[in-house]
Amino acid sequence: MARNTPPAGDGPLFDDRSEEGGDALASKPRRRAPRKLGLVPVALVAALVGTGLWGAWVTKALLADPGLPPIAKVQLSTIVGEYVQAQARSATPPDQVTAETRAFMAEIERNLKARGAHGQIVLVGEAVLAGEVPDITADLRREIYTRVKMPQPATATKNIF
Repeated sequence: MARNTPPAGDGPLFDDRSEEGGDALASKPRRRAPRKLGLVPVALVAALVGTGLWGAWVTKALLADPGLPPIAKVQLSTIVGEYVQAQARSATPPDQVTAETRAFMAEIERNLKARGAHGQIVLVGEAVLAGEVPDITADLRREIYTRVKMPQPATATKNIF
């Protein structure tokens, strides 16, 4: 059989040494041994990762308010219930009761949002079934009543005929 030889200048597409009696192993491309990383680059990467983690921890520790527990619970039903009872016992006109109650509820919301902005998670006490979660109901009550006045009970007047 006659072989078709490629024109001059065009090289063969495949190495045909194995057909011509050449070494079949010599025609395969050699695999390079995987390049091993030295100890220095690995140590530098580990140092960078460690420094980043340490920096994040330090930032969190410096910005966190030490007085606030990270997770706390509050008995909102207790605070709102005592306020509503105090309003019911007061001699405040209905329009004023509505305005004062809105101010009271807005102050609760503002206080809880401020706590959330400082990184504290506040759970409603009724939703906490078990565990050692600090109760901040007294703190919240004190902070709210410094800004919103607690309704005073109506005074009894004597009618003398």
